[in-house]
This record gives sequence, C-alpha cells and structure tokens, in this order.
Amino acid sequence: MGALFRISQIACAALLITPAAGLAMGMFGSSPPNAMSLTDASHPTNPIMVQSLVINGQSYGHPPYLASSDWENPRGGNGTSTGLRPPVQDGLVIKVQAEWVEVYSNRAYRAEITVPDGEITIKNIVDLTAYVTVVFGRNGHLAISTDTGPDAETGQYNGTIVAEVCGDRQVEDDVDFRTRPDADVDLEWVYSQQAKRANEPQVATPCKGEAG
Repeated sequence: MGALFRISQIACAALLITPAAGLAMGMFGSSPPNAMSLTDASHPTNPIMVQSLVINGQSYGHPPYLASSDWENPRGGNGTSTGLRPPVQDGLVIKVQAEWVEVYSNRAYRAEITVPDGEITIKNIVDLTAYVTVVFGRNGHLAISTDTGPDAETGQYNGTIVAEVCGDRQVEDDVDFRTRPDADVDLEWVYSQQAKRANEPQVATPCKGEAG
C-alpha cells in the first residue's frame, strides 16, 4: 500500500531474526543509529491517509498514502529500510512529526512525538538500524512501537509501544477522500469495507477525540 517500498512478511521476519540481538542504543556507546527499518500501522476499522511523515527532520514516503491496516503485526505492513538522520537533540533517538486524515471520518490531525535514548530497539546488522513503527490509532492517537522480539506465549511479533501522544485536530485540513479516489490505489477497496468495519469492535484509544 502507498508509496513506501513493500517488504514481504517473510523477508521482514528473516531480517529481524538475524543472529544480531536487538540492543538498546546505549549498548553501542555514543554512536546513534544511522539506518532505520520503518513500518506503519493503523487499525482496519480506522484507515489512515498519511499527509506528512517527518523523522529527525527528514520526510519519508510520498504522501498522501494509506498507512498499513496490519494492526496485529505492524512489521508486515508498509515497510522500507532507509537512512536515519542523527537525533535532533541529545538524549533522543527519533523525533516524529506526522499529519494524517482518518479516512472514514475525514478528520485531520497533527502530532509530534519524541522517543528517548534507550527505548528503541537497535540492531547492528550492516549499519546501526533502529526499528520504528509509526502507529496511528483512533481520535488522533499517535504512537511509536519498536520490535522487541517474539511474544513469549504466542511467538508473534506485535511490537511494543514506547511513546504515545494525542494529536491536535486540524479542522481546516479535513479531507473527504471520496472526492479524491486516485489519491491511493487501495482507497476504493477501503471504502467498500466501511459498512463491514462499522460493525466490528473499535480499537481502544487513550485519546478523547470527537463524538460520532
């Protein structure tokens, strides 16, 4: 989906189970990560069009594009291996700034979130690689998840949220993407699922959002 390069679940899993163990940044001394395994995730009941994604001052993707709806396993969604600029200030690994629209509600949000040194999983593969999933929840919820290895009980790689924030409503930026069907090749299918998704359990969110 969208403009981020796709990495198959098999390839992604193979990358993440290499012998190099996931280590906190501090384990590598003062060297910050210079590469990133970047994925995104949204819940199927609340698809997201990403309008802007900036990490450490660098833009990623070619917005607008649909965030992955592979909520249960964000690593299997939109993914790319890419470079990572140095942290924007001491004590941080990443600073994420995002703007997005909830496809079914047309509501636009904007948020900024930072992740401290030591919270993001970093692996020394070819480069020092930070594992980052940008998670879009309901009502303006933005979270950063990182790969912490398989769940002890299920063996699934669901990631661990290490930072979250409630974004600010941007009413002036609301978009009805029904009027822009060519914005993403999967929009038609997403809208075809809206009635079905309305009858499914909504994902929990710590953000108040709006009624309706």
